[in-house]
Amino acid sequence: MAGESGPSESDPPSRRGGVSGDARPGGGRARWFVVAVILVLAAGSVAFLFVERRSGCDDSERYTVAVTADLAPVIEGTSVSGCTEFEVVEQEPGEVSARLATDDVPDLWLPAGGWWASWAGETATGPVRTVSTPLATTPLVIAGAPGTVEPAADWQEALSDPGLVFGNPLRSGPASGAIRAVLAEAADDPVAMGTVRPVMAPLAEREGVRDEEVPTGSTLLEETVADGGTVVSTEQQVETYRSVHKRELGIEVPATGTLLVDYPVVVTARGERHDAAAAAATALTDALHTSEGLDRLTRHGFRDGGGRPLPDGRGVGAVPVLELDDETVAEEAMNVWALQALPVRTVFAVDVSASMNRNLGDESRIELVRRAATAANEVLPGNVSAGLWFFGGGVSDYATLPNDRAEATGDYIVAAPIRRFDAVVDDGTQRDLLTSLVAQMAGTADETTALYDMILAAFRYVQDSYDPRAANSVVVVTDGADNGSAMSKDELLAVLSNENDPSRPVRIVTIGLGEDVDTATLEQIAAATGGVSYRTSDPLDITELVLTALADRTGG
Repeated sequence: MAGESGPSESDPPSRRGGVSGDARPGGGRARWFVVAVILVLAAGSVAFLFVERRSGCDDSERYTVAVTADLAPVIEGTSVSGCTEFEVVEQEPGEVSARLATDDVPDLWLPAGGWWASWAGETATGPVRTVSTPLATTPLVIAGAPGTVEPAADWQEALSDPGLVFGNPLRSGPASGAIRAVLAEAADDPVAMGTVRPVMAPLAEREGVRDEEVPTGSTLLEETVADGGTVVSTEQQVETYRSVHKRELGIEVPATGTLLVDYPVVVTARGERHDAAAAAATALTDALHTSEGLDRLTRHGFRDGGGRPLPDGRGVGAVPVLELDDETVAEEAMNVWALQALPVRTVFAVDVSASMNRNLGDESRIELVRRAATAANEVLPGNVSAGLWFFGGGVSDYATLPNDRAEATGDYIVAAPIRRFDAVVDDGTQRDLLTSLVAQMAGTADETTALYDMILAAFRYVQDSYDPRAANSVVVVTDGADNGSAMSKDELLAVLSNENDPSRPVRIVTIGLGEDVDTATLEQIAAATGGVSYRTSDPLDITELVLTALADRTGG
């Protein structure tokens, strides 16, 4: 549950001083979908299977191959020429895509959907090279217990079933493939996103309120069937279910056709290992193109790379195949999904130094922020997770707040740790507590503002208790410049760049008030984490900016 995992959030991390290395070079902000995929990295389990060592090989070379659990048995039992072994790592494509933004990468990858390779290339820190046509394919289907699956005219109708279990398209091949199928049906529509948005909204809403990651693959099919529901699945998963359980299932393909989930071989090994891994990929491809390899694919319910129907009347037979040629519209759809499905998790940090007592228009800046934060507390949904910090000279006075969890730490105070708005706290909720604390915000008598020290502490605080199922951020409201930190601006930017982990992204969103704010610095700080910076001198803008920043899932 957002805000419930990781280290105790009432204890801010100790200051980890100094710059730990050179700042990571720039590069534009990645498309949000690819960043969103990274959020699922910690959600998946990994199983390790080993291909049997070939006789006569005293010094075999082992390569890791990342595949879904459905394909793992095929790769596990495949023999290749030469002294080559494969270690099979079971992970969903969204999880592997996240790994490729780190240094922990497999040598080879067979994603459930070749489109994942192009998406992963947006943020991968090494090569993502597709070296073969698909080794296998399987069509998407709607499946359930007999009598539960109704025929559908198209995928838009199929996905509009309120009882359908869909899955997470930021993680799963079938779920992302189903969205592609809707887009493919609307390929001639110049406003295709207008077609897919109404379909995705209720699915994303159901995903956004989950406390745990939805299962994938055959596990999702089995659980859904046991509960009497219907699910987006694949022909291969249905065939496996029938084989294991000796039971039939209801299965339908919309009248417009279906999309094939394909499994190409992608080389992701780094450095000198890359070419050797590419040779191993060729050996694996050759082995699965033999009659024995094709038989193995068929026995496990997969079609060959060309999508030919399964033999002996198995599966759904010959069906029209939908294809999506425009990857930009698919990425836009994933952007929409991420914005609708990922809950917000943030620290709201407010400058309470003496300058915040100055007027902006007819009211003080702190009063304007108080009003804006109150409005946000009233309208943001219960699955938003937020904590409240105050920073500035004299902030220790806030230790007298009627909150036994408040803790002053020099430059700032954690007035309330991160919790969901609907979490029970004492005799009320987190929303009630934040509303009470916001009502008591007031500027101090001290002009000192240790902005840099506070930002780094808040960034580490959120990162150390990171929630992989949420958009994690720090929202900073200030009206001035730093004049009290132990570190310089350059040191802060370097540390943020080095510690900004693509697999655990925490975005800093800044709101600068008035004419004296150090706009350029706030923009640099936000940009170092892929965040965004706002500035206003118009009192009417502040409430809208606070709401926008607190609800922000993208950082830009």
